[in-house]
Amino acid sequence: MGGCSSGFHLANRFVVNETDIHVLIIQPTQLIKTFLPVHPDSTATGDVPPFDESDVRFINRTNDSLYIGEFLNGLKQRLNLLYINTYGVGDMDEFFKIEESAYIFVVAQMELLEYLDTETFVARDRSANYVHRERIRVLEHNTWFEFMKLDDANFGMEVLFAVQATSDHVEGRFIRRASGEVVFDADRYLLTDADLRELAYFSGQQNGQNIFDYLMNLYVRERSGRDPERYFHYDMEQHGIREAETPGFIILEQRPGY
Repeated sequence: MGGCSSGFHLANRFVVNETDIHVLIIQPTQLIKTFLPVHPDSTATGDVPPFDESDVRFINRTNDSLYIGEFLNGLKQRLNLLYINTYGVGDMDEFFKIEESAYIFVVAQMELLEYLDTETFVARDRSANYVHRERIRVLEHNTWFEFMKLDDANFGMEVLFAVQATSDHVEGRFIRRASGEVVFDADRYLLTDADLRELAYFSGQQNGQNIFDYLMNLYVRERSGRDPERYFHYDMEQHGIREAETPGFIILEQRPGY
């Protein structure tokens, strides 16, 4: 409990006192677009089953620059709401003159993954079990960041990963007809181009929040001198700090010393 209290106190100090934070965002040069006819876990061996081009609905007509632009708009909007000063490639001369807390997040890789999955519906009555498998489409946004501190050669670099996703939505139920036959009935809400744009913007917002939370937890980590057992999240709506169920970023490569 003492460690938790200390970490919470440091996280709160970050929110209250660290009010002049500067972040340089380097956007990606391209959007990697991938289609899989099955769930990604099914291709762990590298074997992708054959598929027809007609199975692809989104990635073959997604404009890279428009998608990346929506992502950056969402990211900067969230960082601005969190009072983080943001800079782009055109502001690099100004950024590298900063003497306050300054950080660099390079979007090293961004992927839009479209794949087909299966959602299973099960029902039971006294005499039988009923199973229906519904094919759904999933859009997954994957981002890899390279994180560095400005003017801190001892820090090195960390590689951070985050994922957001959306999919077709099926509200289904089993019904028994007057004849006694049991059938599956459903309302299906299929992904649209608007959902694709919303995914790009939402992913930007979530990663903006992830950046803030990551910097807050880095502050806790460095001032406590150890890796905390808990990861803290700043709740914008409640204007408070709480323990996160899972970190927003997965650290794929951590600098030496931790």
